[in-house]
Amino acid sequence: MAAVELGEANVTLSPRSRATATLVVGLVFAFALGATGALAPEDAAAFGTSSALTNVSGEVLVSRAGQEFAPAHQGDVVFAGDTIRTSASAVAEITYFEGSSVRLEENTELVITALESASDGGTIVTMAQAMGRTWHVVTKLLAGSSRYEVKTPTTTASVRGTIFSVDVRASADGPSATVTTSEGTVLHTADEAPAVHVSVQAGQQSTKTARMNAPEPAHAAPAATLRTAPKRPAPAAHATARPVPSRAPVHVSVTDKIVKDAMVRDRARVVETPKPKRR
Repeated sequence: MAAVELGEANVTLSPRSRATATLVVGLVFAFALGATGALAPEDAAAFGTSSALTNVSGEVLVSRAGQEFAPAHQGDVVFAGDTIRTSASAVAEITYFEGSSVRLEENTELVITALESASDGGTIVTMAQAMGRTWHVVTKLLAGSSRYEVKTPTTTASVRGTIFSVDVRASADGPSATVTTSEGTVLHTADEAPAVHVSVQAGQQSTKTARMNAPEPAHAAPAATLRTAPKRPAPAAHATARPVPSRAPVHVSVTDKIVKDAMVRDRARVVETPKPKRR
């Protein structure tokens, strides 16, 4: 656990909260720099769509825009063009700038291909998954231009607010991609022409191998797979207003307290002078 100093109070945050707070502070800082002209517009846009690794467990590596892989750490900011790779028994989670998140299970490689914010308020998040399994918790995409997609070697999974997984496996016949939906609907589309679409509803899955011209029809997903699906974060609870006391509290200013203390000290110093005796 890490402590973040706020004024005179120390507030303890969990590692995930610390990473999220770091991302938020970074975005606010980038926005301020962009508004004042201290940051170039293209750099401000990059910061505005930056995302972060909010959970890292085990050996997780990151490649920055095609460079050599290096160890990744919780709280690292990631950008379009970065590749994240998990080793055996490792798990990583990315929280995107628009609120969606993706969990990479072990032996998974994911490339962030696009992170964009449109002028109409829409957001674009696209990824390319070469191997392994990912679970996605996608926010409700309200703007018409919004897009959230995962491209595999054989298909593309596109959604507009749902929870789903993409599982890419290698075999002698070539790679296969399986899309499993836990909540909402996922459009599973073949990359080869004609681009056949399969709608995968909650509780279903669909697979396409390299030998198939189109994804198979959606069918019931294994219960064991659905049990591993992440849960959507609960909405923040509204604070309950405290009852108003029947009597208004008495506020004592600092000045009043100083004067009162001084009067007490002065009274303590008073010594009664004995009266003179009569002769």
